[in-house]
Formats: sequence, C-alpha cells, structure tokens
Amino acid sequence: MAENQQPECDINKTQEVLNLFQIPREKRGEEWIQRFHDAVKTASFASVTPQTTTGPDRFPYFVLNTPEPNQPFTSFCISNLTEYLIQNGLGVVINPVEGDVDWVFSYGDILNLYLRGEFLTNENKLPEYGTEKIEKDDQILVAQPSEEYLPRVTRDILKSFLIYTGVANPKIMMFIQKRDGQSYQQLAFNVHPEDFGTNEDLNFRLQQISWFLPRHYIVSAFPKSSNLVNNLVDLEFLLKMSC
Repeated sequence: MAENQQPECDINKTQEVLNLFQIPREKRGEEWIQRFHDAVKTASFASVTPQTTTGPDRFPYFVLNTPEPNQPFTSFCISNLTEYLIQNGLGVVINPVEGDVDWVFSYGDILNLYLRGEFLTNENKLPEYGTEKIEKDDQILVAQPSEEYLPRVTRDILKSFLIYTGVANPKIMMFIQKRDGQSYQQLAFNVHPEDFGTNEDLNFRLQQISWFLPRHYIVSAFPKSSNLVNNLVDLEFLLKMSC
C-alpha cells in the first residue's frame, strides 16, 4: 500500500486542477494541457480503498480523487507516488466514476515524469504503430536501451507482460532509423506480424506495449525474415546485466 507523503503536496494546486476540469473538454487545447500537467504533479488528492483499479483497457491504475470540501483526508500527490507507481506497474486515474473519468495517465506517462520531469515530451515520432518499412536509402543504427532510457524495473514489467501475452522468451532491441534528414529512435520486440491474424491485431498489441512507455517512444515490429531480428537480445539477459 502506498503511504501518504504530505510535505510536497499542495492543496492550492488541487483547486487549480478543479478549476481546469470545469473547462469543457472540447475547449482544452495545448495551453490547457500544459497548465494541467504543471498543477497536477503536486496537487493534493485523496485515495480510496482499495487504492488500485483495473481500467477498461485491463491495465492497473492508482486511484486519486479530489478531496471532499471541509472533510479531513490523507493527502497523496503524483510527485510523491512516482517511484511507487513505477515499481508496481501502475498508471493513475483521477476521479473515476461509472462510465467516466476526469483524467488518465498511463504507466508510460508516469515513466516519462520519472525520467524527464514531464508527462509528455515532444520529439520526432512516426505517425502510426505497425510494421516499420525500411527504405533502401534509410540508415539503421542498432543499440540496446540504456537504464536512463528504459529502467530495469520497466524492462522487468515489460518482460512479465510479454510472457502473459504468450511470448515465451521476450527479446528487445533499440535502433535509430535515419530518413530524409530525420532520426527516429525505436524499440522492437520479438512480436512479429506473422504471429497475428490481421494488422489490426498486431497494432493492438503494439499499442498495449506502448502503454508501458513514454508517448514519444516508437514501437515497431519486423517480420521474422528481417535481418534486424538477429539483433534482438533476451530481456532476461539485459536484466541480469543491469543488476
């Protein structure tokens, strides 16, 4: 169970979050999102019992509710929960009610906050998930993700998820694809198009994997016949190497 850590939590930020939630969703632009992200990091929230729930996407979330007016509550804020969330594979859901919710942060959003101090990072990103096509003029540089890019605990959580989905020996690689003067850093796993009946099924699995990663990370899949598949490394090996 997560414990409250009051010193860094700010009830004034809670009111700011509440004011922002009053703005209709169709009027929430980039400025709104930035103000919300800035305020919600340290805003004081109340938790519930049990503290976690499973979302419609079947992923686990820590529940935060805005406190009731003039009622005592145990204070929680995302900035103090970050390491707990990372260690336990949790996203965050704010004010969930039947059929609706005020906001959802994926595990990957929390990971980005942990790594970079912000929920979202704007970087070059390919437009879609799916099988990445390598053009003949593309340059490919292969590496393995560092601890600063993909912490050991996240690798372990990804390993468990891939095993759960039927990948017996999860593998990973990182590569940089250079095209038309742009560089795209990507991750790939031993999740191949041949393992799925349709592209929609493949894309759904890649989107599930992306739930564990910051939103600017790119996840690609290669056919088993691709030479790049030879660069995949056992996640278990990487976990042992980082011990």
